[in-house]
Parts: sequence; C-alpha cells; structure tokens
Amino acid sequence: MPTPEQEHVATALGRHYAADRIDADELDRRLDLTFGASLADALAGLPPLGPAEAPRRRRWGRRHGEADVAQPTWVPTKERFIDPGSQRVMRVWVDPADHRRHYVPES
Repeated sequence: MPTPEQEHVATALGRHYAADRIDADELDRRLDLTFGASLADALAGLPPLGPAEAPRRRRWGRRHGEADVAQPTWVPTKERFIDPGSQRVMRVWVDPADHRRHYVPES
C-alpha cells in the first residue's frame, strides 16, 4: 500500500507527464524512485506545478475507461498492457477521488 507521500509524488509525476514535461520512460524511472526509497529524487529537476486543471469532458466513442490524455489529478501506475483491438500500449492511471482506473495510450 503506497504511503500518502508516495501517492502525492506519483500524482505530481502524472501531472508532469500529462503536461509533456517528461516522457513515458522518464515517468517509469521516477515512479521506481517514488515507490522505492527516494521520494526527493523522483521530483528532482522538475518545475513547480500550478493548481490542477478541471477535468475535460469525456468524448463519446472510446471504450470504457479509455482516455486520450491523463488528467492532472490521476495517479500513474507501473501497469501497462497492449490493447488487443488497437495494438496500442496503454498505461493504467487511477483517479484518487473515486479509485476508477483509466487507460491512456503511451506516445
């Protein structure tokens, strides 16, 4: 079970990823640090974040749980899978407000 500090850092990393400040490989590296022993190193070198943006309205036509981009409040996980329908690599994100899982294509 992640600590509140780890969840906070993972959320911040997810926001940096959603803002295109880090790529998927860097997100993975920093998540390893977050859930390892070095929380301070996980956010090293990243600029401060402003307030979280309001979630965008969901477009119809995607599959259940699929989103174009991760929302700033979602927490990234290390979990990925290949979507059998599109053959895209999808990362799993969790919304801490309701614990729902969301699937965002990796770029």
